[in-house]
Formats: sequence, structure tokens, C-alpha cells
Amino acid sequence: MERRRVAMPAVAGVIAALLASCAPPAQGTSTAKTGCVSQSEATRIWATVDDRLNAIELDPHHPGLSSVTTGNAQTTINAYLQQQLVGHGFTEREVDHLDQLTVVQAGCNGSRLVLNVTMTLIQDDYLNAAGKVDHQDASVGKQLTLLQEYVRSGSGWKETDFSDLTPPGASATPQILRHHHGTLLYFA
Repeated sequence: MERRRVAMPAVAGVIAALLASCAPPAQGTSTAKTGCVSQSEATRIWATVDDRLNAIELDPHHPGLSSVTTGNAQTTINAYLQQQLVGHGFTEREVDHLDQLTVVQAGCNGSRLVLNVTMTLIQDDYLNAAGKVDHQDASVGKQLTLLQEYVRSGSGWKETDFSDLTPPGASATPQILRHHHGTLLYFA
């Protein structure tokens, strides 16, 4: 019986705190969001991570993945690098053109930055150990649409997850894992 009397005020306190957090802010208090990313900053973040990932693909040792990715993105891209590039003795020379970038979630108050990106694959050569083109990705010239998530890391950002929003049939590359802007796409 004692525990119930002690627990009831504690539960009432928690409920009151939750209700207070839902109430509109008191006059004179700020609800300003902090750390929000602007459109131009989001474009810079995307370009920085994309350029770094393209450089990682081109380097035969593929160093630095953890400096620009984390979470699911890192796991998936690492699997791609190992299975599709290292496993076949390839590097990849990729050039992307950003067609459109929309900030879906601006990373305010420590939340994730979420971008909807439409890009065109300008060049995507798979190079053998001698640096000669073995083959090109069939998606060159096609538009791809991706939903990409980033988290703050120190003074920068890392890609943490992604989704391919490209309509079916936009890529003709069957059963090839491809990386575009930190995104691993699998078409079966």
C-alpha cells in the first residue's frame, strides 16, 4: 500500500510534465530551432560527401569510408566496395550531376538532415587494375532520385542511411550493386 501512495504522486508528476511539454510555450520563451541547415548548406554537404565517396571508389585501397558515412550507409557501401570493386579487382570512376536537391528535414536541434536528391549519372566507368575501362554502368545518362539521411559528426556531416526513389525501370543494370552519392542500389 505504501508503494502505491508513493507511486501515484510520481506518476502524476510525470503526466503533468508530459502535458506541460505539449502546451504552447509561455509568453516570452523561445521556440527557435537551432542548427538548421539551409538549402545552400545542404547542397554543399551533399557535394562534399558525394565527392569524397567518388574518390573512395576510385582509390584502389578505398580508404576513408568511415570519415563520411556511418550506420546503414557505411555497412551497405562497404559491402558494395568489397563485393563489387575489390572482389573483381575494379575501381570506379564516377561523375554525377546534381539536378535538384530538396531539404526534407533541415537537421534542426540535433536531428537528422534528410535530402531528396535528383541527379544524373554523367560517367561511371569500372576500371581494371591497369586503369583501363572494363565496362560502364548502363545507367549513365539516366536520372536517379534518392532520399539521403545525414547526421552531424564533429564539425561536419556523415551519411547514415539512404533510399532509392528512382521509378522502376529507370536503370537497366540487373543484379549489380551500384553506389551513387553514398547510396547502394540493387536491381534484381
